[in-house]
Amino acid sequence: MDIETLKENYREILSKINADDYEFIDDKYSGIFLPYNFNAYEQSNPKVMIVGRETAGWNTNNNKNTIQRIIDKNNDGSLNEIIEESLSRYSWHLKDSPNGTIKRKHKSKFQHYYNKVSKELSLSPEGMIYANLFAWDYNKKSPLERPKGELKKIVDISLELLATQIKFFNPEYIIFSTGYRGIDPIIKDLFNLYFDGYETTSINPKKIWQFKTENHKCFRIAHPRAQHGHATFRKEVIDTIRNKSKSIVHA
Repeated sequence: MDIETLKENYREILSKINADDYEFIDDKYSGIFLPYNFNAYEQSNPKVMIVGRETAGWNTNNNKNTIQRIIDKNNDGSLNEIIEESLSRYSWHLKDSPNGTIKRKHKSKFQHYYNKVSKELSLSPEGMIYANLFAWDYNKKSPLERPKGELKKIVDISLELLATQIKFFNPEYIIFSTGYRGIDPIIKDLFNLYFDGYETTSINPKKIWQFKTENHKCFRIAHPRAQHGHATFRKEVIDTIRNKSKSIVHA
């Protein structure tokens, strides 16, 4: 996988952010979230992408954030700086430094689930992709409560970025660990706009939604911090992927 191709895709999308469309008065957006693959992903079988909803502040803590900063870097021809910063930050969710060791202790329930998926599927933690539905958080929280017009712009650019990531990494399985409230219509837009639609294979309302596209088998479940029986559905996703992978191997 050529990371320079991925960077060029990111540059092309981010270059569309301009002051006319993204002049937000109260710009408390995080640094942009841009994933890349560690080397282990190329050998992983199956290939799995886990999609969260948005970062929760940790992508902002270096004070290199706001939408305006992207616009400024775009205007002065230094958009690459934004991309390199984001790629460097990406490893933080997994490692103590870009080339360091795997973190073993996490407070994040999302990270606990990420590690559980990798362990149960006999994959290296470095052998999966962590992506987000929204490329930014807002004031360390979800952008879902932002004004409608502003949210649409954030969703539009986020979906274009996520579609690019899915096409580049081409995972066999995608786990949307995002929750459902206000989310399912956005996921549907992703596959209707950038792929050849989707086909629902099963659904348990507000719990788990399974669907497929031409190249991807997908699941939408609650965020890993959700209780009240949601652990059952998180386990169901892992079991389904493991059983399907075994059946393919033995076919």
